[in-house]
Amino acid sequence: MKGNRPFMKPGISGPAGIPRAALVALAIVALVGLGTVSCKRAGPGTAKTTDELLTQLKEDRAEIDTTTDTMMKRIDTYNSTRKPGQPTLQFGEIFNQDLSPEQRDVLNAMVEQEKDVSYKSLLTKIIDDRNTIRDLQDKVAHAEQALPDQFVIAKKGDKHRTLALNYLTHEAKLDEAKAREVMRQSDQTDELVPGNKVWFFYNAKDDSFRTYVTRGDALQTPVMVRRAQKKELLAERDGARTERDAAQQEAAVKEQERAAIEAEMHTRENSVYYHAASSTSLKERGVLSPVMSKVQDVKGVGYDESVDLRSKTTIDLVPERYGLQQIRSIRVLPNIYQEGRDYKVETTDDFKSARVVLLDPEVFKGKELLLAVSR
Repeated sequence: MKGNRPFMKPGISGPAGIPRAALVALAIVALVGLGTVSCKRAGPGTAKTTDELLTQLKEDRAEIDTTTDTMMKRIDTYNSTRKPGQPTLQFGEIFNQDLSPEQRDVLNAMVEQEKDVSYKSLLTKIIDDRNTIRDLQDKVAHAEQALPDQFVIAKKGDKHRTLALNYLTHEAKLDEAKAREVMRQSDQTDELVPGNKVWFFYNAKDDSFRTYVTRGDALQTPVMVRRAQKKELLAERDGARTERDAAQQEAAVKEQERAAIEAEMHTRENSVYYHAASSTSLKERGVLSPVMSKVQDVKGVGYDESVDLRSKTTIDLVPERYGLQQIRSIRVLPNIYQEGRDYKVETTDDFKSARVVLLDPEVFKGKELLLAVSR
């Protein structure tokens, strides 16, 4: 900050800046459901004291910032509904005074083309309120002109403290030590945006100093910057939490999958798998030899039934399932298993059901059996 930067008094040539007017006017979108915006503010020259004037301006600017935040969400929502090729709301096209009449009438054209009643009403409301907002901006400009305060336009890299110190030493003619002491009376922000107006006033009579920042020609005030930074930090925090939760959930799923695989492996290790069919069908399929009924070819056999030997050591069979009326005998194949030593076969008196009892479960764990059922 150079010491010869000129400090300015507010003029009365109009609103503080087009981008600011654009943002304020579009804030009406957020108020569409509430009726026409009322500007119930005292007119120029009605404030009796500087304090009253400052309070009025502070309230006006706070309301502008608040409605702007709401408006931005509404504008984003409106633009997000537009299909490729459809016009969207652009600040410059609505409020830039340097545009041609055709360009400035873009809202009117959008109203004519809009088919959706709700969006048509929204666009019409913006047009109706545009003049009201500009009138409000004129009143704010007049109020600012009535202040004894001076301002500078913030440039890239400017610091509020540096600008305040420059004002106090060059305009108020205080020495640097006194200036730094006076600066403790008011806060200075670290979030200046190029185009912001940085205001100053030092009253030598009571040794009081005030300084504050308004939007000026910038799109944001320091308050809005801090709010955006906080929102970004919260978003980063929420994103980190989401990533953490997702990682924990993924780990939990993997753990569940691992547990399921381990459980399945334990079940397979402790189960016996078998295929049961009538001896006749097994011979016809070539699984058993036709003469000695020995195992001949089991390539087409699927051992899709099982018994968990940790909880059960019997295999129950009914004849109807194998196209039989009775079950009188069951062969357990391959022949390495011996009846009476490894297993036994039990049948009911009417031969309407049968059971293979596995006498030594450890022998059969993880094995595949072929059960040849005969009548």
